[in-house]
Amino acid sequence: MREASPADQIIRCVLADVPVRVVAALTTATSREAAVRHGAGAAAAVALGRGLTAGLLLATLTKDDEQVTLQVLGDGPLGGISVDASGAGTARAYVKHPRAGRITAGGARQSLADAVGRSGMVSVIRDVGLRENFSGTTHIRSGEIDEDVERYLTDSEQIESALSCEAIVGADGAVAGAAGILVQALPGSAGAIELADARRLFAQGALARAIEIGQAASADDLVAAVFGGRLGELRVLERGEVRFFCPCSRERADASLAMLGVTDLSAMIIDDGKAEVTCNFCRARYDFDDRDLEQIRRRAAGASGPPS
Repeated sequence: MREASPADQIIRCVLADVPVRVVAALTTATSREAAVRHGAGAAAAVALGRGLTAGLLLATLTKDDEQVTLQVLGDGPLGGISVDASGAGTARAYVKHPRAGRITAGGARQSLADAVGRSGMVSVIRDVGLRENFSGTTHIRSGEIDEDVERYLTDSEQIESALSCEAIVGADGAVAGAAGILVQALPGSAGAIELADARRLFAQGALARAIEIGQAASADDLVAAVFGGRLGELRVLERGEVRFFCPCSRERADASLAMLGVTDLSAMIIDDGKAEVTCNFCRARYDFDDRDLEQIRRRAAGASGPPS
């Protein structure tokens, strides 16, 4: 198990006079943890930050401890971003090529489109503990991750949404700040004016500026800095911590090797005498020697005996 200290936070709110929900997440430590674990370059660090934050915001749409898997699979050099997040505030992520790609000037904020790609798919799988999961996909339109997830919410889940997620990388290459805000009109309600105001502020770079000038010391401060009271009175329903968390373990790595089957395990014992399993999400490595592999092979075969 790998996790970071719980320095980040998320708040869930509703407007006092209009049926609109606002969720804000401060994810600096979580995004930095992911970037460090993957040895990420600037583009991958920003992509991990935006993706982790978007996943955490998506995981707040039910009252249950929802598990969300978000994948943004573009045709750019990063090769795709995968995120697992939960309604409990835990998240992990990986990018396929963490040293590839670059961020470019994109108006109010830096653009990820060249690194992520402008063609591909956004996929979301929701697990709320029922027999069947909910899943949906949409096409990548901009390659900025948050804009594409916003489109997914509107097109696939039919929830009118305004979403902005940002990560700022400092001169030393580390994530200096990361945060995100989701504004949604509740199904069957008004709220078009509030959503339009949120989209306008997001497009003008209000979230990126709040992070850059240090106005995001808390999730509450983040909302105040971005909106300045323009949306009206907010009522906070819930506060929670956010942290990087990966449930990988040696036992899970053992189980993944067992799935190779007796024949492949026998060949691995004879040819290599060892194996290593590395977690894609947290980069933890689990080493197995020939004795470990033989025990796994015997369990897989259901009988004892030397490699055949």
